[in-house]
Amino acid sequence: MKALKINIISSIICAMILPFNVANAVGIKENSIITSNVITLGDVFYDLPRGDDKVLGNAPNPNKDMVLNARTLLRIAMAMDLPWRPASNSDKVTLRRAATVIEYDQIKETIYTALYEENIYGDYEINIPSQYHKIILPYDQPASMAITNLSLDASRKKFEVTIVAPSAENPIQQFNIKGQIQPVITVPVLSTNVQHGRTIQSRDIEYVKIKERAFSRDTIADASQIIGMTARRMIIAGRPIKQTDITATQIIKRGSLVMLSLNSGAMSLTTQVKALENGAKGDVIRVVNTLSNKTLQAIVTGDNEVAVMQN
Repeated sequence: MKALKINIISSIICAMILPFNVANAVGIKENSIITSNVITLGDVFYDLPRGDDKVLGNAPNPNKDMVLNARTLLRIAMAMDLPWRPASNSDKVTLRRAATVIEYDQIKETIYTALYEENIYGDYEINIPSQYHKIILPYDQPASMAITNLSLDASRKKFEVTIVAPSAENPIQQFNIKGQIQPVITVPVLSTNVQHGRTIQSRDIEYVKIKERAFSRDTIADASQIIGMTARRMIIAGRPIKQTDITATQIIKRGSLVMLSLNSGAMSLTTQVKALENGAKGDVIRVVNTLSNKTLQAIVTGDNEVAVMQN
């Protein structure tokens, strides 16, 4: 008797499951793009036997997502009498509302153009609140915009614009935006970290723009003042370089033998001397003639080369 009950229960379970396996395979659209204001049954399931245009609810806002989890999908399937059941709790459908998106770069370029027409020149960046970094329009609208009003306070480096999108004739979106004009300066920086004592090469240099107010008196703006110099301490990549970050590269070492030259009119003499100090190009160091033991002041002119100081 017990075995008979088990067989009956098994038969009932098979009868419940079988229609979902043998019927046309209704499936879920794991990622679905919606173009209307409502969600339909056909946005969620494919291979439906009927009711594709059955409205289930309001669509998410343009360019926004809505996720239907396995439990919600099961409720819909049962309510609509669909031959579908979740394979696991991880089943889900992500619905995205199609939209036309105007990105921040396009918004900035439009404002730059308007400021240029108001005679705002030079190298600068603009700063506007983050909520205006993207404009969302219905999917069937062009990614265009226009400025219908611009007021400028040049002395305080502030502006206010009215932006309409996609056009002044069709202002689906309209924003009044207050922003700031921030003058910038292009400066050389290092592309990678440079350790203390390392000589900086031209290949180490790249350029970034920094806000004018971040540019101090000792910030280096000319790469030629950096190339060939030695790092006094570790210099971090991407940061403006200060005069105190670098020092001239020592090309003569104390105790090394160097060539001393003396040029006086038509007379030119060279001799070997010993350096008593370290020296970078242009430094004045003491050297000693090893034959006469006479100490001289000499200027460093190149690698292991010095010249007698002329009176």
